[in-house]
Amino acid sequence: MLEGQVSNVTLNLMATLAGNARLAETPKIVDSYVQLMKAKRGEVEATIISADPLTKAQTEAVAAAMKNQVGEGKTVILSTQVDPSILGGLQVQIGDQFLDLSVGSKIDALSRTTILNQKKVQRKEHNNRNYSIDFV
Repeated sequence: MLEGQVSNVTLNLMATLAGNARLAETPKIVDSYVQLMKAKRGEVEATIISADPLTKAQTEAVAAAMKNQVGEGKTVILSTQVDPSILGGLQVQIGDQFLDLSVGSKIDALSRTTILNQKKVQRKEHNNRNYSIDFV
């Protein structure tokens, strides 16, 4: 059926998958193969998430900074996304590394710190109370 349209390797792979009732796994296999090929070619996927669309100059500046992070001989495949919920700043995903420089995450961190500090103060005040017991 596919003979002459695909390589023998592909035909054998599809026949093996079909014989083992695993044709539904084909997308996963293709994704894994694509990742292996990108690694072999020295390509690194990177995603920049910003609150507003980046200008060309901003995108190029971030791409240049990423190039220094991934090392020589590697190519950065850059994609951008807009997510207004981060409020400002950037989130950067390079391969499996994630760097969150967003305003939203800074606000969340400050909130958590403030709440923790309030709890510590409340515990300290509670522990410093003088309790007296009257015996009747």
